[in-house]
Formats: sequence, C-alpha cells, structure tokens
Amino acid sequence: MGKAYYCDYCNRAFKDEVETRKKHISSVQHATNRTSHYNMFKDPETILTEESSKTPCKRYMNKGDCAFGSGCRFSHYTPSMIWELQQLVAMKNSKVSAVQPRDGWPNSEDIIKEYFENVIDPSGTEDLNHPVWSTTSGLVDNPYLPPSLQPIMSERTMNCNFSKWG
Repeated sequence: MGKAYYCDYCNRAFKDEVETRKKHISSVQHATNRTSHYNMFKDPETILTEESSKTPCKRYMNKGDCAFGSGCRFSHYTPSMIWELQQLVAMKNSKVSAVQPRDGWPNSEDIIKEYFENVIDPSGTEDLNHPVWSTTSGLVDNPYLPPSLQPIMSERTMNCNFSKWG
C-alpha cells in the first residue's frame, strides 16, 4: 500500500502520485475550497471594498440561501452587515481609539504606571501565619490529611517531619 496524500482544503485522501496530485490541485473543487478557506482570513477593509462594489444577491436576500455559496458573484451581505463593516474599519483606522480608551475602560498606560508604583513592602511585615488559599472548614481540623493536602502555614513548614511523607 503506497502513501496517501491528504488535502486539508477538500478533506479527502488519495494515492500520493505526481499526476494524481496535479490533477487534484488543478480541479475546480479544490480551487473553490482553497479560496473559501483563505476568504475567512481577509481584512475587514478588503471585504468592505469587495462587497460594496457588488450588487446584492436577490435569491440570497429573498430565500436566505444561494446555490453558488461563497463563489457567488453577487453580495450576500445585508445593509446592516455592510454598516457594521464600515464601523469596524473606521474604528480600526482611527488613531483616536488607540490613544483614548473607551468609556469606562482604564487606560493601559495608567495600569502599567500603577503596577510599578505599587511595589510590595520589602520590610516583611505581612502576617505569614494565615493560609495562602482558603480550605474547607471540615479539612482544617482533620488529623488524617496527608501533608500535601493540609493548608500551607509558615509554622507547619518550619516544624515539618519530612520522614513521614514517605
């Protein structure tokens, strides 16, 4: 049994021979599948320029489907979808949105400044005898818990007998 060639665009495998591969790659179905795959990754500007130059597909607008699918030469975008694309492109192109945050959103420069100003106190005056995370009240007083499941406290780590761990 020879090696099989798998085409990710067409989701099919066939015998890996040069002639078979060339025939598949030059087929209309493969070209359509490859084009529809790369259409998913287009920029909003490109989509907007392409779709606004097309006339709306009457069948798609009336019935909700088109026999040609993504290969249709008419636009399958509704006016509201075109408007959303225009807003997205305008927001992406505007330099103001990068400098000024949206209403209610913090500015990234302020967050970074606050992070570096609020440095942890190096004097070590924090209380280290409290658990780092909360545990269930029933587990705190259980004497049969292995050390790995017991709440971490500084006094337990200092007085720990590692030979019992096994």
